[in-house]
Amino acid sequence: MSLIAGREFVLKSGRRVFLRTAKSKDASQIVKLMKCVIAEGPYTLAEPDEYSATVSSESRKISRFKKAPGKIYLVAEVGKDIAGFLSFDNWDTRRTAHTGLFSVFLKKKWRGKGIGKILVQGMIDWGKANPLNRKISLYVFSTNKGAIALYKKLGFKVEGKFLNDMIIDGKYVHSVAMCIFTKRP
Repeated sequence: MSLIAGREFVLKSGRRVFLRTAKSKDASQIVKLMKCVIAEGPYTLAEPDEYSATVSSESRKISRFKKAPGKIYLVAEVGKDIAGFLSFDNWDTRRTAHTGLFSVFLKKKWRGKGIGKILVQGMIDWGKANPLNRKISLYVFSTNKGAIALYKKLGFKVEGKFLNDMIIDGKYVHSVAMCIFTKRP
């Protein structure tokens, strides 16, 4: 089972954030959050008309991640509001099950307040404690300087770039591949 013990954090503003494993009942808020983040653009792969997750499909994903030893799905709550979430999905083959990719999404009003750091650090801590996980990877738009700075601050290293692999508003954008090892290879 991929679960974490819930933990409370206090932001610089004094607001309390609770980091925990996602529950199926969170699916409605998560789908709504994703629709808002995608509509804002430009740092998502999907455009609004391409996002097809439903409350039911997201609920199934959350349940599947809880049962899988190499996956984790975390939420950050402020009060009863999900301010952001993170999902780490490992590969399903024995040769690659030790690694995978994560995505993190935050409501606009909670960006730059430390919640992204809480989510990513929670995943790193989970990866260090998880017997299967050895490496956490991500791809980030080269134009997302704030996210790149956060990942570097948390110990991620740049592995390379994928040149001109995204088109945003008619312009090519590179993706930056980054990783952190949770255990020495």
